[in-house]
Amino acid sequence: MKKLIIPSLLALLPVLANAQPPAGRPSSMSEAFMMQLDANKDGKVSKAEFLANEEKQFDKMDSNKDGDIDRTEIEAMEKRMREQMQKMRKHPTGNQ
Repeated sequence: MKKLIIPSLLALLPVLANAQPPAGRPSSMSEAFMMQLDANKDGKVSKAEFLANEEKQFDKMDSNKDGDIDRTEIEAMEKRMREQMQKMRKHPTGNQ
């Protein structure tokens, strides 16, 4: 389970990159966390909501859909994250 938390937090990085967020974007890590995980928008994240997000992250990383995440898939995810971060550094407000 701990191994799945890291991809979820990495998925939040693009959302958190801006110090002054545009309208509709979260202004803090906790707000981003809630926006991503609180599926029913009741102001709380249930275990089911949390695990559903983890499952989505796993499925996204498991690019060949074999039910396992291998080193190649992890490296591909790392590459995508680096590219996203570089893109955000060039365009911090999300405008391109």
